[in-house]
Amino acid sequence: MADEVDEGIENALNLVVLPTERSGNMKKDLKRTTFETVSTLRNLFVKLKNNCEVKSSKISELKAEVTKAKTELQRSTDKAVKVQGAPSVTPSQEPAGLRVHGAPSVTQRQEPAGLGVREGAPSGGSERKLYSEALANKDTQKQI
Repeated sequence: MADEVDEGIENALNLVVLPTERSGNMKKDLKRTTFETVSTLRNLFVKLKNNCEVKSSKISELKAEVTKAKTELQRSTDKAVKVQGAPSVTPSQEPAGLRVHGAPSVTQRQEPAGLGVREGAPSGGSERKLYSEALANKDTQKQI
């Protein structure tokens, strides 16, 4: 493919140069400018091609280094596994919340010593009221 590109560029530049050489009607300055421009373009294409080849070889070198590093990493990982052994988990080592997947662990809350019944609970008794009943009761107390 690179050869096809090189040939295509060369043919395109020749299409500019050949009519310029054959033309007798063009001024000498215009001919000279055309030849210089084509020469500059050829030089730039050669530099571009060389730069591409250098970068391709650098990429190949880096790929080789990556492959080597992966191989060394795999070897050291294999050695570490052989030396340490695979970790095992016994049921007694599992956290309480992980014993049954999806089931939360239930722990009992321990109250501080001496607090059997909540302190600071309303002194109106231990009976619970609905919100609507509490409002109705509040309204009747305001009327009194």
